[in-house]
Amino acid sequence: MARYRQVGVADTKVEDVIADAGVSWATFFRYFPRKEDVLLEGIARHFRDHVRHVADRSLADRRLRTKTALERTFAALLEPVEMPRALHIAALLEVLASPPRFAAFVGDHPQPVIGLVAEILAEGQRRGEVRADVEASLAAVALSAGAMFPAAQAAEAGGDPLASARWALDLLWDGLAARPRRG
Repeated sequence: MARYRQVGVADTKVEDVIADAGVSWATFFRYFPRKEDVLLEGIARHFRDHVRHVADRSLADRRLRTKTALERTFAALLEPVEMPRALHIAALLEVLASPPRFAAFVGDHPQPVIGLVAEILAEGQRRGEVRADVEASLAAVALSAGAMFPAAQAAEAGGDPLASARWALDLLWDGLAARPRRG
């Protein structure tokens, strides 16, 4: 990561990373078949150590609305903690480009982000805040892609990824929110 910070991912050579880390080629490629996989490991660690905890705390707080739990979870995913912003954005783009590889690094779900969003939506259904006729896992795919893709694109263009994710979530939420009963 230090090498990526210095010169960027595109300009980093694997042999430089190997020399910096003091490992053999075989060791590096055993864990990282592509140099971009180092980014996936970093964002997987961010997901396990930060994003998952934010989502769990949001779900445990019964005062929070489901939409707020989703907003906090997406914000946690988009906000860098250990990586510089540019590397964090590059890592998010890798997640979008290689979901199965990201899942392999996270290791607890075949689609970690979608699985987490599905958990939040299912809890929202139990609370009566999300339409009961919506399949939570399918809605999680639409919601995750619909919020994260514009966020990553905005970030890459130098914009505010969180504002883009919130805008997309607001738009998509109208189709998911349970409607109050009349009469």
